[in-house]
Amino acid sequence: MPIEGAGSKIVAIPGKKFVDTVHMFPEGILTVEWSEDGNRVWLRAKGFNSEHNIQPGEGFPELPKPDGTVPTVSIPIPIFKKAVQLGSIAISKDATKPALSGVLLHFSPKFLRVVSTDGFRLGVVEYPMETGIETDAKLIVPKRAMDIICASMDDDSRLEIAWDDRSLFLNQPNLKFSTRRVTANYPAYEKVLPDELPRKVVIDREEFIKTLRVVGLKKDDYNKTVRLFFEFPTLKVLFIHPDEGINQGHLDFHGEEKPLELAFNIDFITELLDKLPGEEVVYQFKDDIGQGIFMSPSLEDMTFRYILMPVKYPNP
Repeated sequence: MPIEGAGSKIVAIPGKKFVDTVHMFPEGILTVEWSEDGNRVWLRAKGFNSEHNIQPGEGFPELPKPDGTVPTVSIPIPIFKKAVQLGSIAISKDATKPALSGVLLHFSPKFLRVVSTDGFRLGVVEYPMETGIETDAKLIVPKRAMDIICASMDDDSRLEIAWDDRSLFLNQPNLKFSTRRVTANYPAYEKVLPDELPRKVVIDREEFIKTLRVVGLKKDDYNKTVRLFFEFPTLKVLFIHPDEGINQGHLDFHGEEKPLELAFNIDFITELLDKLPGEEVVYQFKDDIGQGIFMSPSLEDMTFRYILMPVKYPNP
């Protein structure tokens, strides 16, 4: 970033306190001062002074850099951030499964896919683009790294993504970032993508999530199954707790007129609806026992599929 002033110095500053101080300082000009023979710097901004110990910066690790032969793909940053936000929805929270607790970036000559799965559900975003690469590449990236990347990038520029056998490199004007890749085998998610789903229902997203939040007030760590009864044109949402009784809600839907009963983990649906854009959510399916796909009809520049297997409820 451009600065004004005089002098030069390379220092290492304890990170957390330095970052927290800068965040809390008032808006305006930040001044950094130091003495040539001292081991401290001073931060000043609108009546606030903060003194920080420093260490020599010459031994600080250098950022890894890709060589000129690695594959590189360029993508608009707003597209990448939207794809990561939706595509990472199904990441596993199990730290013992490093592959599933990361995000898969699948590059092909014709598209970029962002994929996540925890073994119970699968989220896939596909953005059609000419990547310029000749063969497919599948890169598993730690979720924490993806969160930092999306929080740090400027929406007004493009992102260059490069990779080698160990690292992922991201470059935009005035910002460079690298992260180690997760070295593990990702599940063959393509085999789970259903081919033909002739039936569908369309539900108002806001009404659906409000209803789920009300009926889900009875859920706990052991009871999370919500039952959906589609009896055209009314969707009945039912949550049964073995000790506390029943919560029930109703809303309208359109689409499939044949009666249908489904059951899902309620958290898997509410997490989706919180991130899904648009006014409506579509569920496409073949029958009431196989996997179906949730999607948003409002997405125009990319496709998003959220594959979820219904819970087999023992009682009709």
